[in-house]
Amino acid sequence: MAKTNLIVGLDVGSGKLTAVAAAHDEETNTLQVLAGRSIACRGVRGGLVTDIRETSAAVTALLGSIERECNQETGQLFVGVRGAHIESFFSHGTYNISRPDKEIGLEDMKLAIENAKAVPIKNDNEIINVFDQGYCVDKQRGIRNPEGMEGSLLEVDVQIVTGASTHLNNLAKAIQRPGFRIDGSVYGLVPLGDAVLLQDEKENGVMLIDLGGETISVGVYMGGAMRFSCDIPYGCDILTSDLSSYLSTSRKAAKEIKEKYGVIHPGYLKNEQEISVPLLDGSDMRTIKNVEILDCLQPRMEELLEQVEHYAGLAGYKPKNLPLSGVITGGGSVMPGMTALCQDILGLKEVRRGSVQRDLVTSPEEFFAPQYATALSLVIYASEKATEELLYNGQYRESGSALGKLGKIFKGIFG
Repeated sequence: MAKTNLIVGLDVGSGKLTAVAAAHDEETNTLQVLAGRSIACRGVRGGLVTDIRETSAAVTALLGSIERECNQETGQLFVGVRGAHIESFFSHGTYNISRPDKEIGLEDMKLAIENAKAVPIKNDNEIINVFDQGYCVDKQRGIRNPEGMEGSLLEVDVQIVTGASTHLNNLAKAIQRPGFRIDGSVYGLVPLGDAVLLQDEKENGVMLIDLGGETISVGVYMGGAMRFSCDIPYGCDILTSDLSSYLSTSRKAAKEIKEKYGVIHPGYLKNEQEISVPLLDGSDMRTIKNVEILDCLQPRMEELLEQVEHYAGLAGYKPKNLPLSGVITGGGSVMPGMTALCQDILGLKEVRRGSVQRDLVTSPEEFFAPQYATALSLVIYASEKATEELLYNGQYRESGSALGKLGKIFKGIFG
């Protein structure tokens, strides 16, 4: 297979790896998803590598199957990072423009961002991404792109995402060991928010909650930009563990029962029915009522959502004190009643289940499912950022395919 411009987004999740592959269709000028797959991986937990050999084997199997299905090699690979070691904070930078013409250029914007990055971080951490949140020119706020404007003082607000160097290096080793090259690492919640949230939601105030198996990622948007984010080291897999213990059955059986009969809010419990549950040793079956599953799952999910409220409240974004709506995504979001429970516990105005906006990409229906949301948003984000860079640099006027220049450009974007 020849090297191509196939863009692959790899989401390193909770006990699994998920990948989506897409390419730009020049005839329709759209980003088209060509393949996607999610596989179990015992070498990762909560976005962290616990076994490099196991993870490398899973990466090889996953990306190998994607390449065979597309009949193309991976051109660019972008990895979504997550985990409790991820920290996100906000900074402010300024840059004085002393030139006579006072016209703001890209270099001025980059220098303002560099000044904003000059903040202390933990010794064992490194910067993963820096995202601009808005600019100010001579005290005029609310400017999204000051390029070409005139001014003497340029200010910028940025979101800085850092992570533990050891965890990031272990992840990179696990992916690179089979021979794959990482062209960008991105904090997964950022492209997810761009792809799932509506602009009006970001402006009016919204809490994005990605309900993963071993982590819950939370972002708060106000005034059009993310103002707070965190990764909580608990996830919805704990519901499976609770159910396994409560029913005295295997985790596999508990997971199947949760997915088939699980309800998380009493308002969504339909007619009472009996459910057969295999004993732990598989020797016999016993019968329970479906209300028992609700009684087991609801209290634990309430505790998890209280953790969301706690972490957001520490930063001054307690949802009950702010006019926020809610958007939930991730595998845990599909359980019946989850939107209602989030609204009840967190005090959000309204809650919807989010999926990637369909006008951003052409894709088979299956890849709009919550478990593919982060991987799908990664390829959309990468494509959009590359297009912006090409436009800024006037590279569409150069000879050759624009997509052929993505590798060099993406390295400049993601560092």
